[in-house]
Amino acid sequence: MKEKRDDIKLWKDKAFRGEMEVLRASCFDHRYPPHFHDEFVMAIFARGAQRNRVCRKTGVAAAGTVMIIHPGEVHTGEAVERDLGWDYCAFYPSASLVHEVADAVLPGKGQINFGREIMHHAPLMAKGLLQSAAVLTQSQDAMEKECVLFELLTSLLTHYGQRTTRSGALSTARADIRHAIDYLQTHYHQSVSVGDVARAAGLSEFHFMRLFQTTTGLSVHRFLTQTRLSRAKSLLSLGVSPAQTALDVGFFDQSHFSRTFRNHFGVTPGAFASACR
Repeated sequence: MKEKRDDIKLWKDKAFRGEMEVLRASCFDHRYPPHFHDEFVMAIFARGAQRNRVCRKTGVAAAGTVMIIHPGEVHTGEAVERDLGWDYCAFYPSASLVHEVADAVLPGKGQINFGREIMHHAPLMAKGLLQSAAVLTQSQDAMEKECVLFELLTSLLTHYGQRTTRSGALSTARADIRHAIDYLQTHYHQSVSVGDVARAAGLSEFHFMRLFQTTTGLSVHRFLTQTRLSRAKSLLSLGVSPAQTALDVGFFDQSHFSRTFRNHFGVTPGAFASACR
């Protein structure tokens, strides 16, 4: 049997408003498939190097890198060298939380974004952020964690944040694709065909599939799977069993759900549920 080298812990921490997800991982063999988050991704890399593709642009995040990905932006991740792997931590604040902090620390009005540069090699800042992240992942004091999160978001916003009219990739999708996305996010728990979604968008099936892939960076099936997994995490964090969750979000059976969940997040549904607090 192949030795398991990946050590990935992902959970939803109920100490934060919105129950923010937090991740701490040492990855060697795991590969993150193309996916997106409804929240911001804020990651700090401590060791090794990760090869990634974000918004169709490839790059490498080495130790000392700070990465910020906007909601809705498709990305991947894998080790540059399998035997070296990479260590990192990440947290996933909602857009509303980031904007609330921005209103307190940044002047002006408009949407918050972090520019076109996804990765910043900033070893000193990364060191400080890793220390803050350790508090977020280890402390049992809810007030301490809230204060540290505010300081961490303040640091990232003041260094890299800006006010613009730009918003996330999915929110700026053309109207017909927006209709398709709304349909998927409403009917994810049902048996859905390409024809169903194409009709919601008012397009022919083949034209719709090409346009959807071009707009979102994912096939309609991958997008539906991503939506189901996102809803599954919410149910698991509330204590719903993996078997019931699989049925509630539209998977054929629990084994299919478990394989897909682990492929995307590096942990099983049961491990995620147990880690949520």
